[in-house]
Amino acid sequence: MNCTMKKYKLIAVFLLLGCLCSCTKFLDLPAKNERAVQSLDDIKSVLAGYLYGQANPRQTSTVGLSPLFTSEMVKMFEAYSDNIDVNKAMVDCYLVDMNQHMQEKEYANQFLWNNFDTPKSVWMKYYEVIGLLNALVDQMNAVTYDDQQEWNRIMGELVTHRAYYYFKLLQYFAPYRNAELGIPVYLHTGEQVVGVKMPRKTQAEVYRTILADLNYASELLKTTESRESYNLFFRSLRVNHILAQVYWFKAESGARETSDYENAAKYAALATEGVETLIPVTTAGLNAVMANNDASYPGLYMCGTTYGATAGIYGSTWYYIGYNPNNVPVNPDFYALFTPEDIRYDAYFMAPGILANSWPDGGAYGSKNGNCVLFKPEEAYLILAEALYHTQGDAVGTLNKFKSFRNAGTANGLSGESLLQEILNERRKEFFADTDKRWLDLKKYGGTISRHLTFFKKTYDITVDTDAYQYALPIPLDELQQNNAISQNEGWVQIEF
Repeated sequence: MNCTMKKYKLIAVFLLLGCLCSCTKFLDLPAKNERAVQSLDDIKSVLAGYLYGQANPRQTSTVGLSPLFTSEMVKMFEAYSDNIDVNKAMVDCYLVDMNQHMQEKEYANQFLWNNFDTPKSVWMKYYEVIGLLNALVDQMNAVTYDDQQEWNRIMGELVTHRAYYYFKLLQYFAPYRNAELGIPVYLHTGEQVVGVKMPRKTQAEVYRTILADLNYASELLKTTESRESYNLFFRSLRVNHILAQVYWFKAESGARETSDYENAAKYAALATEGVETLIPVTTAGLNAVMANNDASYPGLYMCGTTYGATAGIYGSTWYYIGYNPNNVPVNPDFYALFTPEDIRYDAYFMAPGILANSWPDGGAYGSKNGNCVLFKPEEAYLILAEALYHTQGDAVGTLNKFKSFRNAGTANGLSGESLLQEILNERRKEFFADTDKRWLDLKKYGGTISRHLTFFKKTYDITVDTDAYQYALPIPLDELQQNNAISQNEGWVQIEF
């Protein structure tokens, strides 16, 4: 592809997200209400608008920002996972009367791995944000300033976000074990990019880019104190958490290196420092975190923008007056992982094998907005346990510490594959209805999902096995048409109804 770009003037009420664009356009920054960015304060103001949209996505943003994880993404990743008993739910509570939340075609697209709209939105939105971040990073390197600490805070926030967006794009669109197929990467804007080819980088090249940004942020944090009233990602716990995530996922990928689990353990340990007393140990505390009612919790809460947006999957917000879906069933093997003493049991289930109306929102009636919490310290503990398992460390002790938060027994006496499976079981239990996590676990570890479903009087039998094409999302048609240096992930053929 030839990545074309007009000469641009960086602006304050700036680009972004009034109209979607492909990777081919993400460096082309259209102006709105132009005011040239000329100072560090100008850049800080532009970035603050973006950060405000992430931390407060209920607010109406002048540049049309949306949460990093949208409700459409939450629905898709749950539909592509194995926790809900889809075969049973379609008959019992999805394709039934009094369901105002989703219609048959959307259920078909979600549960037959035929959702092309959400991957398109993710690809375009994420690359568009990367375009903004690239422009601001370039401007940071050109602007004059007097306050080095403030410059560090802004630059640290920028590069951490850029690394995170590239990491998510790699997780979503790259075939996991194919070292050659990463994603397009470019880190600059301006005249120097005219005519630049934008093929996929190798996975190793993409990881080097991601880690370079995160390591740069880590270096800045050694001499700079983040400002909680401003910085969202540029905080020691969160940068270390992302580094742990990156090395954990990289460790079994096509770009894996022998040191990955050692690094995952290192950064996960740093991401758990000082958080033990902040982790909820009761069902009420667990619900409070998901309802954003625990101000001391160290994760980053992001509220979905639309009431009932995920209700078509997790259950109607109006179940109490007879609307469906209601009594959503989970898969028996998932339910069997829990004991009644586990604090997650009462949070997740209102009857054996039946999803509670309050989850995943934590409220009595469940708003189903698609709320999520990033950088949960519980995840850092589980990454640490797994990394220690692979590096002959005290995985049992770490897993027991995590289990104590959930009143989930102990891992005493477990070793080898049984211990690893127990860690993976805890991940599955802990991250139910949590953005992309179960789908990414299936992508990393494998597993088989089989569905026998009927839509529009036609029956579909689909089995998704380890390393199936469904674990690398389809690249948008717009991108393929504009970018002759990239090809579609294999296997994707849209079903027409």
